[in-house]
Amino acid sequence: MAKKSQSARSRPPDLTLHQSHCTICASDRLQDVEAAFLNWESQAKIAGDFKLGSRLVVYRHARACGLIERRNSSIRNALGNFIERCGKVRPSAQSFVAACVALSRLDSEGHSVDRVETRIGGLDQLFGRMTRAEMKDYAETGNLPRWWVLEHQDETGNSK
Repeated sequence: MAKKSQSARSRPPDLTLHQSHCTICASDRLQDVEAAFLNWESQAKIAGDFKLGSRLVVYRHARACGLIERRNSSIRNALGNFIERCGKVRPSAQSFVAACVALSRLDSEGHSVDRVETRIGGLDQLFGRMTRAEMKDYAETGNLPRWWVLEHQDETGNSK
């Protein structure tokens, strides 16, 4: 079988043709499969969980239906999943902190925002002193550790 040209691979698939051959589109679990993909489950896990045969089935469906672009726009979910899974696996401290920092720089819609750091001191100093649980809480809620807030308040309760 000949390889597809670069232009053929970059063209979006014909959705009608895809739907007529796709086992996911014909499945009564279509919404569940798509939700798992959009929530950054691995394609191999989705294929196994839904008995689809191969991760390529999931990839082809996601590409044809525009799910890859939708999932990529929700990077917050991927970072949140990574941080949550840190209790089961042991990533390096550097990768954990990098994920926390990346998540803290995204708004609720996944757009990058610049945080003002001068008001609370340097984030490097903050992250260097935080426990894993404090980092997870900060990444998920944006709440600073109580000890940090107390250290950076003046007598009136305002930030220094």
